Amino acid sequence: MLTASTFEVRTGEARLAWLWVPLAVLIAMPWPLFSAPLIERAVPIFWLVLTGAVLLISRLARASWPFAALLGWAVVRAFMMGLSVDPLTVQVGTVVLDASRSRPLQLVLLLALVGLLYVAARDMTPRLARAVGWGMVVGVAYEAAFGYLNLWKIYPFMTFVVQEYAGRPMGFLTHPNYWGSFMALGLPLVWALLGIPAAIIVYALIATSMSGGPVISASIGVLVMAWPELGKRLRLVVLGAAATTVTIVMTIHEWRLSGRREVWEAIWPELIRYPVIGQGLGSWRIWADQYNAKLSAAAGAPVIFATLQAHFEAYQLWFELGLIGLVFLGLWAYQAWLSVRGAWALCPPGNGAAWWAPNRAPLERAWIAVLAVAVVNSFGSPTFHLPAQAAIALFALARIQAHAALTPPAPQPVAARRPARGYARARRA
Repeated sequence: MLTASTFEVRTGEARLAWLWVPLAVLIAMPWPLFSAPLIERAVPIFWLVLTGAVLLISRLARASWPFAALLGWAVVRAFMMGLSVDPLTVQVGTVVLDASRSRPLQLVLLLALVGLLYVAARDMTPRLARAVGWGMVVGVAYEAAFGYLNLWKIYPFMTFVVQEYAGRPMGFLTHPNYWGSFMALGLPLVWALLGIPAAIIVYALIATSMSGGPVISASIGVLVMAWPELGKRLRLVVLGAAATTVTIVMTIHEWRLSGRREVWEAIWPELIRYPVIGQGLGSWRIWADQYNAKLSAAAGAPVIFATLQAHFEAYQLWFELGLIGLVFLGLWAYQAWLSVRGAWALCPPGNGAAWWAPNRAPLERAWIAVLAVAVVNSFGSPTFHLPAQAAIALFALARIQAHAALTPPAPQPVAARRPARGYARARRA
């Protein structure tokens, strides 16, 4: 039977230590694998980096081997694009590497380092995880304060303000949609640690962003948090209130995708050129810059049509890492689903405190709600390309996995019922 832990390889690093054996031989055999200014040093460096990358990926497999495989495929795809450097550029003290080749390496390094944080979050104690949750709540309060000031067109310390969104909260996340998605991810944590009244304030602030994705995903988070605590009638009331809020915001938002569909259609011919292996990690932004440059040249004025991110995470992953990347993402998503099921079954009910009291809802349920918010938001926003949002979502997934790995309490044996006195006398007679 598959469980969440099936997708975790806890002893991979020890098994791969044997890679030092071929490495010891290869560093002394610098045959020219590729064009490099100094083969005798470049090739041994390549072997050191490659072997170290394999060990690093095995470290990430402690939390999720599908995630490790996804990163590994990103590395392979980057090498397929080529890493050759012109020796003449080195001689003049400047190394020129095309953006389509340098950007994948930058993103691979970023993902690898973030992956180490993912493993640390999976292995940390519940007490430390709770402290991290409080840290995230402080961050939500910080952005909430600036978002409220933005409603009155006050922008203290903010150096980047798009006048088109004046009067809507954006905080230091520069856009109502990005600000709203961050607040939506923090909403379940505010609910669990500060109580429902504080969560209502956060939800109301999210609604003032007038951005559809954050309001919809925040409503999903509310439903996940409230569902186990409510009876049938109250569930309908909460569902109706959430649906009404979404309807009002989307009506003001004009029930549109804000040009997303047109961008997805424009990039389709490029996507089907390499549907299996993709264009390479980070290639969406390179395509968008080139597409906008062509439109600007044709119009004789700056034109911004293609968004720098797809605002649909699965679609962008397909473009960049192909169907191979989608398969690994699907396995990672399946691991997350198994983790959610296991953690939900072990999730303690409310502690019996008043409905408004802090800590009534368990933090374990809040992590599940955070992940639900992230997944829903990723269908219309670059959730996992925004650093703050991605960090919260990844931490939530790690904590769900840790909770799902706990051993459920053993059922207590039912004590044998003592026979009634009259029955015992009758037996003796």
